[in-house]
Amino acid sequence: MLSRIYSWHIYMVIGICLLMVSCAPLPKRIAATHLSCKAYPKLVDGDLGTTSFLKVKTFVEKNNTNYQKSIRYGDWIEGKDKAEALIQLDTLTPVAYIQVHPTSTIYRFSVETSTAEMTNQKSHHFEPVKSHKIARSENGKVFRIDIDRPVRTLRVAIHVNRDLASATREPLTGKTEVSFQDVVIREIRVYQQ
Repeated sequence: MLSRIYSWHIYMVIGICLLMVSCAPLPKRIAATHLSCKAYPKLVDGDLGTTSFLKVKTFVEKNNTNYQKSIRYGDWIEGKDKAEALIQLDTLTPVAYIQVHPTSTIYRFSVETSTAEMTNQKSHHFEPVKSHKIARSENGKVFRIDIDRPVRTLRVAIHVNRDLASATREPLTGKTEVSFQDVVIREIRVYQQ
C-alpha cells in the first residue's frame, strides 16, 4: 500500500513538471518590420530567398615572397579581419535568442548587445553574449545563439578567412596582398522571450 502511494506521488510530480514545461510560452519571432540593418538590409528582411554579402575591405600584406609555406611570417593586417553588422530593434525588447541562416561556412561568429539606441552608427556600450560567445557553422548549417536579455541593438561580428586564391604580388616591392573571403548570410532572425 505504501509503495502504491509513493508511486502515485512520483507520477503526480512528473505530470505537474510536464504540465509546467508544456505551458511555458514559446519564444516568438520578431517581425522583420521591427528590425533594421543599414549596412545590410537584406540580413533582416524576413526573406530566406535573399542573401547579404558581408565584405571585408581590407587585406593582409606579406613581405616574404614564399608566403604559401609560411603563412604567418611577415604578415600584417591593414584594417579589420572581420565583417560586422549592426541590427537595431525598434524598441528595447527581451530577446531569447537569434537564429543565423548562413550560406557560407563560418568559423567565428560572435554577438554583442546594447540597450541603447544607435546614433550616427555608434552605440554607447556593448556587452558580449557569454552563453555562446563564438559560434561556428559548417557548409551553411543554421545555428542559434542564446541572448536572454533586453536588447535594443545587436552587433554581430564574423571573423573571415583569407582568400589565398586571389593573392596578388606587387612586382616593384615584392609584397603580396591577400584579400579576405566574403561571408554570405541569408537571414538573421530574432526571437522574443
